[in-house]
Amino acid sequence: MFVVLLGFSSCGKDEPVGIWAKMKWTNVNNLMNINGDYFLPEVGGTYTFLCRNYDHPWISSVTVDGVQQMLDNENRLEYNGEWCSVRFEGNKLIIDAQPLPTSVDSRNIILEVTAGDIFDHLVFVQKKDVYN
Repeated sequence: MFVVLLGFSSCGKDEPVGIWAKMKWTNVNNLMNINGDYFLPEVGGTYTFLCRNYDHPWISSVTVDGVQQMLDNENRLEYNGEWCSVRFEGNKLIIDAQPLPTSVDSRNIILEVTAGDIFDHLVFVQKKDVYN
């Protein structure tokens, strides 16, 4: 007769199953933040955010000016749009924005990002006269 002993381990009281810590971001370039939206300067440029508590987040979805964008299922680390591109390099999110045309008052991009079972969203707005 064989006796099989199974060892079970459980999480401690302070480690609830299925609850991940909210993503924490560092706004490297100190972009203006109003009500959770980050404002990109009219002149465009390259801006960086660091995810401090997850090593390799990726893009879940992108909405540009209210229109959901199609993403390449093979590459969820970057998105290249008409006026803005974003990419992840490890925990670094890099945003490249073109200058705001004089004929456009504002435009925005909403990124839904994930690191597995945790999701977050970042809103970037490019608008006239915000930095004046």
